[in-house]
Amino acid sequence: MRKLVYLWILTLSFLFLAGCALEAVPDENTLSVDKKGKITCTVVEDFGKGFYDAEELQGEIEKEIEAYNKNFSVAHLELKTFEVEDGVAKLQTSFDEAKYYVDYSGLTLFVGSVAEAEDSGYDLSGEYMDTEGSLTDFSLISDVQQAKVLVLELEEAARVVVPGKIICASRSGNVQIVGTSEAMVEEKQQACILYR
Repeated sequence: MRKLVYLWILTLSFLFLAGCALEAVPDENTLSVDKKGKITCTVVEDFGKGFYDAEELQGEIEKEIEAYNKNFSVAHLELKTFEVEDGVAKLQTSFDEAKYYVDYSGLTLFVGSVAEAEDSGYDLSGEYMDTEGSLTDFSLISDVQQAKVLVLELEEAARVVVPGKIICASRSGNVQIVGTSEAMVEEKQQACILYR
């Protein structure tokens, strides 16, 4: 009986750990940052079979990623998943750091402290919208130097997930805070999100 209980606990532990390790691929365009600064991008698009072959497209994506990684002694861009289901394609890639995302995409992306952002030439002063939808000024944010900053510009609207609690976001109207650590960001305009 003791062996059976032990085996049952071991099986449940394995299933729990396996479930934690397998994260679902988002159903919408998403850019997420983890605590170590790793960037994960998910692109979700309609997939017309008449125009593309899924295997051929995946092969092209893999070649492009391989060509990019040849520029370094270690791979900094990884294809996490590519799947096509019910006429929808999902592509998920990850970059070791924001600088590799910028290098690869040519878009703006900065992740770091307030001091690092200012040292990199980002002007963070001005008005922001807090999580309640009220206007606040950068100079009025308590312990602002302890905050982290995400500055980005996207080609398409996307959900943005940060590894902490969002304090406020740029007032420009292209950012809407939708959760504790999530915001919706519109395309073609620079956005700034402060979080702890």
